[in-house]
Amino acid sequence: MKDHNGRLLRGSIAGDQFRLFAAETTNIVQTARDLHDLYPLPSLLMGRMISGVALMSGELKAPRSQISIRVDAEGPLKGAIVIASKEGDIKAFAFEPQFWAEQPESNFRVGEHLGKGSLSVIRQSGLKAPYTGRIELIDGEIASDLAAFYDKSEQTATAVNLGVLIDADARVRAAGGILIQQLPNADPEIAEHISINLAQTPNISDLMDMGLSLEDILNKFVLKGLQWKINKETPLRYHCDCSRERFARGLLLLGKAELETMLEGIDPVCHYCNNSYPFSGEDIRNLIKSLEEHDKTL
Repeated sequence: MKDHNGRLLRGSIAGDQFRLFAAETTNIVQTARDLHDLYPLPSLLMGRMISGVALMSGELKAPRSQISIRVDAEGPLKGAIVIASKEGDIKAFAFEPQFWAEQPESNFRVGEHLGKGSLSVIRQSGLKAPYTGRIELIDGEIASDLAAFYDKSEQTATAVNLGVLIDADARVRAAGGILIQQLPNADPEIAEHISINLAQTPNISDLMDMGLSLEDILNKFVLKGLQWKINKETPLRYHCDCSRERFARGLLLLGKAELETMLEGIDPVCHYCNNSYPFSGEDIRNLIKSLEEHDKTL
């Protein structure tokens, strides 16, 4: 699968009073749209979640650590899951990729079709047990839900701006996001200045579609009149790390009895990239044999 790049900027505002994250994800969202044949509403949902998880991945510190955002909802759109690694790899899938609203004008109102539900954030460091935080959806439009997650689960004042612009054919014209976190020593007047700027900032994807870079948007709109700097830039890409070996390890976890129901062979497909990994009957028998040999050594 060809990798398509985006980028994540990490910076600070007014010295170290605020943390700044900004992500450009247009090509990544387009890749996800094409890979999963997403209709407009699922494209908007997944696009916002991809930008959101890209921003949140800026918090990761341990090598090969991951962060996931999962939305589970009662409405017909149902939700999606997206995963990002510290290294900038992102993968995702929507639970209802071909959902289409009966009223065409409502195909851009994500929250309306999610309804009641929850947003979960899962952090995995590889060395510790995964940490999961969960809140009820605020409005299902994702940006306000993520801001509420930080406020309720981590007591951190956070502003989130996410944008996805698609055309009638679900081509992704622009996608990205900005996340700003207020630190304990922050000046309230600066926080108010940022709030006013954000309220006066047009949709980020519209600005990107006009040709403005992330730096332009920050300088001319979001952080106008403030001192800020970028400390690090990380490349982003849509990339799935699945492999035949990983699927084999997953099959082993099913145990001998379950594997014996698959002796005619199976052809599992990865949810994130649609690659298939056929296992013949002989492959399954070899997996059973490896389990039996492992049991003998215990």
